[in-house]
Amino acid sequence: MDGIVAFRYDLRRVTNREALIAAIGTDLATFDAVLDFVPPPRRVGSEAPETEKVQVLEIPVFLRHDIPKRRRKGEFRTAWEPVLAKSEYKALARRLDSFFRLTLAGFTHDCAFGFLPGRNIRENATVHSGHRHLLGVDVQDFFPTITRARIERLFTEVGVETSVAELLARFVTIGGSLPLGLPTSPVLSNAVSLPIDVACDALAARRGAVYTRYVDDMSFSSDDELPDVEDVRRILAENGFGLSERKTRRSRIGQAHYVTGLSVSDGVGPHVPRERKRRLRQELHYARKFGLADHLRHLGVNDDRVIQQQVNRLDGMVRFVVHHEPRIAPRLRTEWRALLKDNGMSPSFVPRGQHRAPFYMFIDEAEFDRDGERILALCIAITQHGPLIAGEGAAILAAAMTDPFSDGNVDALRRRGLHFADATEDLRLAYVTRLASMRFEGFVAFADLPDPAAYEETYLRLLGAMIERRLMAAESQYAYVFCEANDKVGRGGIEECVATAQRRLKDRDDRRPVGVGVEFVNKPHLGISVPDFLLGVLGRYLRSPPVPDGRPERRERLMFERLRDKYRLILDLTDWTEYSRRRPIRPWNDAGNDAP
Repeated sequence: MDGIVAFRYDLRRVTNREALIAAIGTDLATFDAVLDFVPPPRRVGSEAPETEKVQVLEIPVFLRHDIPKRRRKGEFRTAWEPVLAKSEYKALARRLDSFFRLTLAGFTHDCAFGFLPGRNIRENATVHSGHRHLLGVDVQDFFPTITRARIERLFTEVGVETSVAELLARFVTIGGSLPLGLPTSPVLSNAVSLPIDVACDALAARRGAVYTRYVDDMSFSSDDELPDVEDVRRILAENGFGLSERKTRRSRIGQAHYVTGLSVSDGVGPHVPRERKRRLRQELHYARKFGLADHLRHLGVNDDRVIQQQVNRLDGMVRFVVHHEPRIAPRLRTEWRALLKDNGMSPSFVPRGQHRAPFYMFIDEAEFDRDGERILALCIAITQHGPLIAGEGAAILAAAMTDPFSDGNVDALRRRGLHFADATEDLRLAYVTRLASMRFEGFVAFADLPDPAAYEETYLRLLGAMIERRLMAAESQYAYVFCEANDKVGRGGIEECVATAQRRLKDRDDRRPVGVGVEFVNKPHLGISVPDFLLGVLGRYLRSPPVPDGRPERRERLMFERLRDKYRLILDLTDWTEYSRRRPIRPWNDAGNDAP
């Protein structure tokens, strides 16, 4: 996120509960459901606990996953998956990252490698490659030790109002501590750990060593002197953490010299441990010799469902080795693909068992001007809350039409409904503010339209670039596609584009809806209003002029920032550039507007 746009989410401006709910981008019912959530006890009597669903409101607030710990029978690591407020947590994670960069000097620390874009276990291990001596230290009960009180104190120390800090700390914790699995937990853990990273980096420098931290895994390496464990213990204690005695390890080249699961004995770069590669070669050898299914049955796997899980496991091992061993990647990738083809198998994953409501996909298009050239843009807004979204839009529209003091063309609103081009600035702001808390995700694709005669071809190309993956997201549910009727595009072409995507998914036995229906609608339609406004807001943002230094942010940019996290993907088909949370799109007129 180092290349994120300059706009900063300043939570210090939030002074009450209502403003916090708006800043998070949620609604009162969801906010209260999260704060009132009480985690149930882990299910006992099963060595492999099933995911528990905690039914609150219409869909679960969180799903609980108890993951068995390797080499520690009977112990589990609990991860929480947000369901009711999934998009809100993802948006809040990005906003917290922006806020801490504004208020915490040195955030994020260069020595932190966990949960950060562009940094991973390989980048972490590379820092230590070829160093003769290695000290590995794990933090004891890292996430459980980051309590709600610590998170609240973190917020107040950077200037958040006390009552807001208390509510926000409750929103991002479960059972009184920072949970594994929530999108907000990584950025918060890195913020809490910043003083540790600063102190450990200085400690390593005094010894001529280097230091990195990957979540709770701390590594020091050197060709000469290493820091003393007691010094590390003291730094952790001063910051409210403990050291895991049994996981403290020292090694030197020639021994098991690993950092985050990768061997760092070679100065050229990290490698997958030799034993792990040996096991994979052995499994692939027997799979070629006896057949993949027979090999797995020889290992005692007879259930077809478990066989598929083992195929997925092997596929994961191959992908891991391919990623970290470029030298052998082409051969290994080719061998694995051939093995799957010869055995008529492929990786496949069980549907996630999500909320059973159908998926509504609302599609609209708009034309933009970029440097005098016409651009055609297509937006798909996806939700499982179609009637709720229509009701929210109806309330906004009714308020505008019945208010005798509101400006604007009431007749146009009556004919075309919530249409961005007809809406006044006040109505636009009211609807955009409500959109920020609605439950949907937006996907946009745009491309040059140099010739009006190519309108239909370009429209279908944009739809084809997005629809297949959007149908995958509706796995095991019904998908209803609503397109605004357009006399420039034949209905048959749109129907065939959707049907072709569904057939491809079926042929691959990939995730897909149970069924798909396509319907063409005209304005006013309160479902179509969602992509219509997403395109209107995006178009004004992209065409907005630069903001002079020291001047307030422009209205069209602030309106986009309200909805930025609703745009899950923006795809420029001109050069196939994808913009997302990690690669934010910037106005076309800004200098250096391509984020890294």
